[in-house]
Amino acid sequence: MSWRELNISPQKQLFILLILALGLNINTVFNEYVLDDAIVLTENTVIQKGIKGIPEILSTDLYYGCRELTAKLSEPRYRPFSLVIFALEYQLFGKNAFVSHSINVLLFALLIGLLFQLLRKYIFKEQHPYLAFICCLLFVAHPIHTEVIANVKSRDELITFTLLILSTSTFIKYLDKSTIPNLVISIICFFLALLTRESAVAFLAILPLILFLFFNRTIKQALLLSVPWLTTTAIYLVLRHYILANDPQLSDNSFDVFNSPFLLASSSEAFATKFYILLKYILLLFFPHPLSWDYGFQQIHYIDITSIQFILSFVVVFSLLIFALFTLRKKTVVSFSILYFFATISLVSNFVVDVGTPLSERFLFQPSLAVCILLAVYYFKFLEKNKFIVNTFLITILILFSVKTVMRNTIWKDNDILMITDVNSAPDSFRTNKFAAGAYLNKANNETNQKIKIEYYQQAAGYGEYALKMIGHEPALEIDLGNIYLGLSDYSRSAKYFEDAYKTDPSNPETKKRLILLSDIFYNEGNKQYRNNEINKAIDSYKRSVELNNVNLDAWYNLGGCYFKVNDTKNAIEAWQVVKQLSPDHQFNREAFSEHGSD
Repeated sequence: MSWRELNISPQKQLFILLILALGLNINTVFNEYVLDDAIVLTENTVIQKGIKGIPEILSTDLYYGCRELTAKLSEPRYRPFSLVIFALEYQLFGKNAFVSHSINVLLFALLIGLLFQLLRKYIFKEQHPYLAFICCLLFVAHPIHTEVIANVKSRDELITFTLLILSTSTFIKYLDKSTIPNLVISIICFFLALLTRESAVAFLAILPLILFLFFNRTIKQALLLSVPWLTTTAIYLVLRHYILANDPQLSDNSFDVFNSPFLLASSSEAFATKFYILLKYILLLFFPHPLSWDYGFQQIHYIDITSIQFILSFVVVFSLLIFALFTLRKKTVVSFSILYFFATISLVSNFVVDVGTPLSERFLFQPSLAVCILLAVYYFKFLEKNKFIVNTFLITILILFSVKTVMRNTIWKDNDILMITDVNSAPDSFRTNKFAAGAYLNKANNETNQKIKIEYYQQAAGYGEYALKMIGHEPALEIDLGNIYLGLSDYSRSAKYFEDAYKTDPSNPETKKRLILLSDIFYNEGNKQYRNNEINKAIDSYKRSVELNNVNLDAWYNLGGCYFKVNDTKNAIEAWQVVKQLSPDHQFNREAFSEHGSD
């Protein structure tokens, strides 16, 4: 039986798509807040003002309300519209992960409905009647979208694409009937998309492409018709520049390799690596496994233009572009899908601007439509040749994609599960190792079974040490390692890491508190060694104690007593002089030391 004989009405097709969109992602509504959700909601002071915070949102950078949480950025962001949505949500529901995730799932279902109508009624109206349906089926099931749906912060991707679809649909309606309200709605939607994510600018290339390929406009006509969108973009860029130039918290940053991934690369290495990443993006769309929340520092190593990875990437990318451009005048859906992919991936490819990460799955949310279109087109192209094989292939893809999506959604349940899982997908990423160490540390701190607790600490130590080895020094990670080794009762290593962290940030109260604790531990150890008549060992312990806390009066006093006991009068006097400086009224006598040292 052919698709035409099935006679599934557009209404039923839409119903199937919506049920699938909701069904595959419903398990995310029980997830917690993870990763950067703190930045846009749970720890953003401006968002937590609710409606009252909207004026600040409209006049400041994306990270204005959580500057202390954010690292140095390669480029400021002006994305107020999604933050306004979060502020309204907080006003109505407060911090409610169930509500936040439910909104994301509903937004995805809405997007699918609008996308299906756009493709069916306008873009593919001259193509196979079920082309839009198969394309959207693949888009719904594709697991590359799990980060956008399961991560509340990535709602901006959902909002942007939804607004762009609405803007395109209403613009096409305007062309059909020359109705000014549709043009106004189209411009408003496009402007709001720009205010949600800068990547919406890419649709300046998509709109004329659609008009040329599917609406019988010449290239010149298509470009002229796009002038309203171009004008809107110019207004947005002026507004963006004005707001960011006047944001009091923005300043010139000295970027680091974690937020400027090609900082340490030569120009040729950066060029070659960016091409290689384009190929990785393409491969992820066809084979989305394994997936990870991070592909940052050290996960993707720099390559040069002489490497086989670059040569292969260059050949694939340029072959696709040349094929698309040479077949453009034939106005094929295939050429559209290829050009659509490169247009939508361009602004996040690091070729235009530094986006702060070499590769991210959420950047494939819009570009993934290109692969769904290609698969749908070739599905119908080969269907008549062998229905059984082609249908089996499609069903297999849909099942594998769907299973992967549902399973991947569970990985986003909470930070610990995500970090512990994805360090296996991106084993050389600094961030995945750092956060896996933190996750195991958290699990160890909450574990009551001592054997399991130790195993968690050991896992944390392994990932933490590997991450630190990549960069040599990072205070937050050193604090974690200090706590890890404290849990393992390896006090010497613990002290070393807390000392390293303290040198960078002496004002950190946790570091200072831990150093005092470790000083007391070494002091008590010295007391035990003194009672066992291990005087030299006691000296070492007391010395370590005062190194960690130079105002530890008892340790200085006992250190002097140990020196005195081994006839090292000079060092004994020096230690007791410190005691006298710290406590002028302190009574110095051997009996007191003997008494104190036996406590």
